[in-house]
Amino acid sequence: MQEKKGFTRNRIFGIIGIVWGGGALLSKALGAQPAPANAAYAAGQSTGYIFALLLLVVGIYYAVKG
Repeated sequence: MQEKKGFTRNRIFGIIGIVWGGGALLSKALGAQPAPANAAYAAGQSTGYIFALLLLVVGIYYAVKG
């Protein structure tokens, strides 16, 4: 199988995933907010953190693999 060179669709989406996932993780790491009083809000923040981490990992995979 021949490896694709240059900016393929998957590589572009991978780079976008790296930027969005990394940006979300960076804002979470730099933003010191008090603990939320609502349990649903805390669960949403945790889910967002997991989604950002997954987006970063998958973005790196597709940016490298193409």
